[in-house]
Amino acid sequence: MTPYAVWAVILAMGLAGCKNDQGGQTTRSTGVSAPTTHVLPSAVEQAEALAEDVQTDLDQSAWPAAEAKFRELKGVGEKLASVGVAETKRSAYGKALDSLGAAITRRSRTDALTAGNRVSRVVADIMADYPTQVPIDVTLMDVSGRDALYAAQQGRWGDASNAAGEIGRSYAAVQLHVRTRDSALDRRVATEIALEHLSSRPADRLGRRPLLLISLLGIAVGLLDHAYDIVDALFERIVDDPYYHL
Repeated sequence: MTPYAVWAVILAMGLAGCKNDQGGQTTRSTGVSAPTTHVLPSAVEQAEALAEDVQTDLDQSAWPAAEAKFRELKGVGEKLASVGVAETKRSAYGKALDSLGAAITRRSRTDALTAGNRVSRVVADIMADYPTQVPIDVTLMDVSGRDALYAAQQGRWGDASNAAGEIGRSYAAVQLHVRTRDSALDRRVATEIALEHLSSRPADRLGRRPLLLISLLGIAVGLLDHAYDIVDALFERIVDDPYYHL
């Protein structure tokens, strides 16, 4: 089979899986939801960045650095009430931090990575209450990509498949806007989503070694991560035409 035929199969199988998946892992606003009248608080922006940074430290087993980021996340959490974040979401943030702190104390890298990404998901849920230049769906694609990779590394293939399906649903919410402005980027992202969705399926269904699938999934997540940066930049350029007016 030629490389082009392989990509055609991946694209067909992956996109079919994304379209057939139902439900989601979190309640979110779509890329075209009407915004609130509030401004995204700087404390929430800080939490988003720190939640990603702590996962970078954890991935490298840089425990002192991860502990420092965890303390910063706790400090940011103490500011959420004063900037108007709902109590239910502050509670979810606190619980996610508790899980992260416990995993760091145990020096459990896998549990800490999962908990760190849970913090990212809670922060994304908070961000959904505010207007953002980049749609929250793009942020959720990033979060879901890490969920898929962490789940696969731990052998939780059902969770990995669900997370990969969520990426497809999140991208569907903004795909028309991306396609209108950059059709080549749309094709690239759709193909990479298909690759990730296929590589997240249980090994016994594909007859492949789990480590090979994890490696393939890691490559797909890396490709998507770069694509997210490009999509972010695309939306950030739409200064006079915010995404929720498209």
